[in-house]
Amino acid sequence: MAKEIQVVFLDDEESILDGIQRLFIKEPYGVFTTTSAEQAKEIIGKEKVKVVVSDQRMPEIQGVKFLQEVKASHPDTVRILFTGYTDFTAAEEAINVGEVYRFISKPWKTTELLSTIRQSIEHYDLVFEARNKSEALEISNKKLKAMYDMQKEFTSTVSHELRTPLASIKTAI
Repeated sequence: MAKEIQVVFLDDEESILDGIQRLFIKEPYGVFTTTSAEQAKEIIGKEKVKVVVSDQRMPEIQGVKFLQEVKASHPDTVRILFTGYTDFTAAEEAINVGEVYRFISKPWKTTELLSTIRQSIEHYDLVFEARNKSEALEISNKKLKAMYDMQKEFTSTVSHELRTPLASIKTAI
């Protein structure tokens, strides 16, 4: 049985992508690796991808630019910048423009990478769950308001209907 793809890695080095595939083989979620930004966008559009990890320096597109495009089309997806270079301008741009969740340095530490991806998936799930609960609460609130308005109208109608007979009884007494 194929695992549901939840993480996409975009890097221009096949050897890194091969290492990523081997590293995540035992994880309960599927990982898709590619050297093509267009292929990554295609998978992100088709699958319920929770995390996108992009290398910063690639021939086709800069990682920050790619993550910015992912943010525009899939704002809930957790974005991570994967880089072997300490480029503070790129880091600043990634934070301000791409709104990256984390940076992962190359070469990575296996436990740190696995942990970061797991935390990213949990973060996505928590945000998704909170949004669903918020929407459900909003719907319940609208229903409650409608019921309150109906109850108010009913009370007003009953009050009006009882006034006439009570006035007659009062006059008779």
